[in-house]
Amino acid sequence: TLWKAAIELEDADDARVLLSVAVEKVPHSVEMWLALARLETYDNARKVLNKARKHLPTERAVWIAAAKLEESQNHGDMVDRIIDKAVRSLDKHDAVVTRAQWLKEAEAAEASGAPLTSAAIVKCTVGRGVDEEDRQRTWADDANASLSRNAVSTARAILAHSLSSFPTKRSLWLQAVDLERKHGTASSLDEVLAAASERLPRTEIFWLVRAKEKWLAGDVDTSRNILTEAFKANPDSEPVWLAAVKLEWETGEIERARVLLSRARERAPTARIFMKSALLERECMHPDVALDLLEQGLQKYPTFAKMYMMGGQICSEDLPKN
Repeated sequence: TLWKAAIELEDADDARVLLSVAVEKVPHSVEMWLALARLETYDNARKVLNKARKHLPTERAVWIAAAKLEESQNHGDMVDRIIDKAVRSLDKHDAVVTRAQWLKEAEAAEASGAPLTSAAIVKCTVGRGVDEEDRQRTWADDANASLSRNAVSTARAILAHSLSSFPTKRSLWLQAVDLERKHGTASSLDEVLAAASERLPRTEIFWLVRAKEKWLAGDVDTSRNILTEAFKANPDSEPVWLAAVKLEWETGEIERARVLLSRARERAPTARIFMKSALLERECMHPDVALDLLEQGLQKYPTFAKMYMMGGQICSEDLPKN
């Protein structure tokens, strides 16, 4: 305490000198080792933290400080190695650090501006003590808990780890998409949607949301390409066909929309496909063609009431009066 009081009265250079003496005299004070490291250059800080680890082999704060130091120098690969070594070393020295404590450290690292250190802590510790059958539920809950504390990077790292273990769990991908939509960037959202589509190509929602996001951002060509890939994985999907039709229709590419609807009536001839086909022709002032399409649709779906209603509207409103 006297050392700390004396150091607080000094400027940075004098404090560094005092701390250098203090850690020799009081080598078990983690606070003074960390304070000295913060005042040193990168190379000297590494030496200080290495000495601190020898004196304090069970103190996780020293290891975390070392990881954050490497992150500050953009040495991302070193961060993972240090945290992995920290966990193994603390286990070897029988230092009891609970999973909850590690996740708290991850959130603290994120709050201090060290997201890579946070992610490394998550990667190395989030599975500790969790029964295999409980992992998915536990990790989903962990991510939500971190988000509730505004620890977005920590939540993202938890979900990334969870998805590496459960790459085909639709609910986890939806949770990751929701996180990026609310807290990420357009780029990070697109990356998650692309990864989800790759892992779950038969789950239409990820293709459709990704295509819509690109369309809303004004990138119609990319949106069209995404839907083309979606067709390859889901050739008979009504939602994918209708999304592609909507894209062309609302961007003024009426002939493209018409061609897509014609193909859809061959590949996925649902009631909605016939309904949209008739609606397109009606809006293009082709009531006779629209009625013909409705008649074809009703032959397949005679109980689909909306087609009768549209047919009645066309007859009463669009056909020339005799």
